[in-house]
This record gives sequence, C-alpha cells and structure tokens, in this order.
Amino acid sequence: MVVREWHGAALRGSAGRTSIAQSYRFLRAVLNTAVADGSIARNPCRIRGAGSDRAPERPVATPAQIAALADAITPRYRAAVLLGAWGGLRRGEILGLLRDDVDLDYGRVTVRRTRTELLSTGDRFDSPPKTAAAYRMVALPPHVVPEIAYHLEHFAGSERVFVARDGSPMRGDALRQAFERARNQVGLPELRFHDLRHTGQTLAAAAGASLADLMRRLGHSSTIAAKRYLHATDNRDREIAERLTRLALTTGATAAPRDDLAGDPVRSTPEGGCTQGPSTIRRLDVNSDVLDMTDRSGTQPIARSEPDASAGDG
Repeated sequence: MVVREWHGAALRGSAGRTSIAQSYRFLRAVLNTAVADGSIARNPCRIRGAGSDRAPERPVATPAQIAALADAITPRYRAAVLLGAWGGLRRGEILGLLRDDVDLDYGRVTVRRTRTELLSTGDRFDSPPKTAAAYRMVALPPHVVPEIAYHLEHFAGSERVFVARDGSPMRGDALRQAFERARNQVGLPELRFHDLRHTGQTLAAAAGASLADLMRRLGHSSTIAAKRYLHATDNRDREIAERLTRLALTTGATAAPRDDLAGDPVRSTPEGGCTQGPSTIRRLDVNSDVLDMTDRSGTQPIARSEPDASAGDG
C-alpha cells in the first residue's frame, strides 16, 4: 500500500515519467535484495508497468531535411548539425571535441569527453563520458569529412573544434538557439537537436547497421537504446523482399510460374532488376542501398555556405 501511495503521488506531481520509472526500478531492485536476504517476505513493488518508461517516438529528419538545416543554420554551427545527424554524437560530445580528436585522413572523430553545463550554477567544464562505452571512435560518412575540414579552417579555435567568436568554448545554449532558428526556418518546429542523433542512428540502421554496430556508434553498453533504431524505415522490409527476389533470380532459384495463379510471373530484366506484370519493381544497386532508400539529394556533398561575418553566435 505504501509503495502504491508513493507511486500515485509521484505521478500527480511535477516529476517526469522517466525519472519516476527509474526510481521505481531502483526501489524494486533494493527490495528484491531484501527478499533474497530474508529481511522481508515478498517485494511490495507489484505495480504493473510502473518500471516502464516508453519514450514517445521522436521525429526523424530525412537526408534532404538535414541538408536544409545545415544550409539554414549560421555557418559557425553547420558542422555541429552534420556531426549530430551523420555521426550520431550528443551535443555535449560535439562541444567537447578538440582538434586532436578529429582525424581527417581516416575520416573519424574520437569521443573522449563531453562538455557539461550546470543550469543551477552556470558552471561549464569538460567531463569524462558517463560510461566506458561512450569513449569511442566514430567513422564519418565521406561526404561529411570535407565539411569538417572546412570548419576547422574557418571556425575552430587553436585547441577546441567549436568556439564562439571570441575564441571561448561554444556554449550549448548558443548552439540550441541557432538550431531552433534554423529548424523553424525550414519548417521543422518539433525537431530538437538531440533528434539529430536519433536521425543518425535510424539512417545507420536503414543502411544495414547491426545491433552491435549501433551500440558502438551510440556509445551504449546496453542494447535497450540501440534496439530503438532497428525499426529503421518503413520501407526497409520491402527493400529486403526485393533484394531476395534478385538473389533468387541470380541463382536461378525461382519456381516456375503456375498457370492457375493470377498475375504475371516475376521475370528478370536486362538491367538486372525484375518486373511483375506491367509495373517494374525498382532496380536495387547493391553498392548504394541507402541511396535508394532515401532522398538522393541528401546523400550528395552538401552545398556550403560561406562564412557570414555579420552573423552572431545566437
């Protein structure tokens, strides 16, 4: 009864559902230990679903929308958008990058720290990543590497990758404000900067990343977060089905069509695709699956805006 009263009061209060669920899980774990030690007869944490914290589905930007955001934002922040969307880095990880963390030759960045800002005191400092898995190297898509090189040449500081105009470490709130202006300009008012990370992992899953791949890119030691991205895109299953037909046609493993089945048989085309009746199933390029699943314009090198001397950091 006491646990139910506490849980009900917490839900009626101002605390977030995620923190309440986390507190409930912690209490349940402690009381499970008490049961195992014989201190209590049974665990009173028996509220169905109280430990679940299903987060609402966040929006995912398309490659074309990522390009639009990068074009719309103040040039000083452009590389941050690309690292968030195509590298899946958190905002604090992006702002914590040093020049030594960027390897343009191999097209990767190394996450060694995160930039922390305390709202209560205003203190700002670099801190270690919260878990061992968060220390990681992230390979960047080739079309992003020239953008990072351009940023290092025109906007980075002598040590830090992201700095304000006066050379001081870039503030997270400045990046947030600049991003909000850009997202409103391109018609994506619900998109948060952290949703770029969600976007990047979803696109990686659509490109064929496994659960282990996503865990490495996310910097998570648990599979829970990575599994959220394996839904990938709505048309991924159709892509797989079409690829299976190509495999069958290539190996001659298709069954002969039966006369009593409605519709025309599936047959190969000279271009390597396949048709069924009057409509042609879209040809898949095995070397560029992700290009076929997304807007091609978002996968090409993104047009760069020149530095705007009059633009503020926001």
